[in-house]
Amino acid sequence: MAFSSSPNIGCLVTESPSFQGPERSAPRLVNVSPEPTSLIRVPVNGGNYELPSFQFQIVAEDAGQRVDSRLVIDYGLDPTTDPGFDYDLGESIEPGSLSDGPRPIEKKAIIDRKLSRLQYAPNNNDGRSCRTVTVLVSHEFRTSGDRFCPVSLSDADQVSWFIALCPGADVSAAECPIVGCPTETPESAHYCNDLPTEAGR
Repeated sequence: MAFSSSPNIGCLVTESPSFQGPERSAPRLVNVSPEPTSLIRVPVNGGNYELPSFQFQIVAEDAGQRVDSRLVIDYGLDPTTDPGFDYDLGESIEPGSLSDGPRPIEKKAIIDRKLSRLQYAPNNNDGRSCRTVTVLVSHEFRTSGDRFCPVSLSDADQVSWFIALCPGADVSAAECPIVGCPTETPESAHYCNDLPTEAGR
């Protein structure tokens, strides 16, 4: 009786395979309120005013890194026509994944602060009755120079609101006319250009 044989074929594994985690994606702002396309008139009584709470959620693949936010007044305006910007630290959102959907999951992130620069807005008759308030979100912000700017605009998102401080308690269009709302100027010194990472950050 004859027997046929064939060579044994197999693999030799010399090391364990490595699996890479998910790649980080830029955060995107969703479920934003108040509605960014509407003008927000704020009554000023005795020099005091209360801004609405700015609320949002984000969608992102964070790869273990939290998402931070900044709130900026008059972001991206031409410095030749505007006295400057003001910014404040916003909320931080713990790391998550795209599969989590909008986060924070059970509620929105809330920025509820009075920014000092708004109170210096001129009156409604000189062309600067309308100001902007912008939220920027990113995984990493600069820690020197323009501190309100993300390290990279490719890892950032933003949304802006138009705000008018109205004299007195009457916020009607008749009593609080708006001269004109500003638009961003990419060449402005107050604009977050996508610059190389700063040394020493």
